Amino acid sequence: MTTVTVRIDGMGCGHCVDAVRRGLESLPGVTIHAVSMGEARVSFDERATNLQEIEGAIRKAGYTPVPA
Repeated sequence: MTTVTVRIDGMGCGHCVDAVRRGLESLPGVTIHAVSMGEARVSFDERATNLQEIEGAIRKAGYTPVPA
């Protein structure tokens, strides 16, 4: 398992947090530790998904992951 904190632009309310959480929950092998305004902390099984797919789920939810 790999644990990362992804910074996210464009979040401004509780709906944003919920949208990102739902997007991350849809990915296999992802454990969500926290989603808050501007970031998400997750662990993921590299055999099931990767950081690019996590960032893609955030984009699909309508927000922009910020490169580390």
